[in-house]
Amino acid sequence: MMVFERQIKGIIAVSMFLAFIPFIVFFTSSLMNSKSPVLSISDSKTLIVEIVSENGESGVFFIEPRTSVNQMLSQLGLSRTIMENMQLQNGMKVRLVPEEDYRGIVVEKMDAAKRLALGLLLDINLAGRDELTLIPGVGDVLAANIVAEREKIGRFDKLDQLMDIKGIKGKKLSKLRQYLYVDQL
Repeated sequence: MMVFERQIKGIIAVSMFLAFIPFIVFFTSSLMNSKSPVLSISDSKTLIVEIVSENGESGVFFIEPRTSVNQMLSQLGLSRTIMENMQLQNGMKVRLVPEEDYRGIVVEKMDAAKRLALGLLLDINLAGRDELTLIPGVGDVLAANIVAEREKIGRFDKLDQLMDIKGIKGKKLSKLRQYLYVDQL
């Protein structure tokens, strides 16, 4: 019987120790300094911007609305000032060029695959056939039909015009709305 009592006491001791681990972790984690890297926290209001350095390295950053290029460069710790300081927009790709180049930056749109992966919409009037095929439910044929319709009418004024294309009905259009938008000029 002695062995059985020791086993029970051992189990009780281990259980008590295990019961205290969550409390220990809770109190020590609040004492640790765990900061997130600059411009790495996203919420529903932040803008998503890609920065490509002169050497080709790129990164995606989450920026507060109404942030300018120079403010962002400062937040990233870069000691650079752009002459044509501009306000950043969602889905922008900012390519830094050598400082001797008078522009300092080249502004482009982020690649379609990155935009979709980050939950950003594609402009139906700018998306090419290959980009459209990245959207779930859009194959080569449907993408080609969308591009052909756009060329025929000049540009889409609203997404509802997609219903004029064979293979797109109400249900399909509602799924496409999750990935596409029409930029209002």
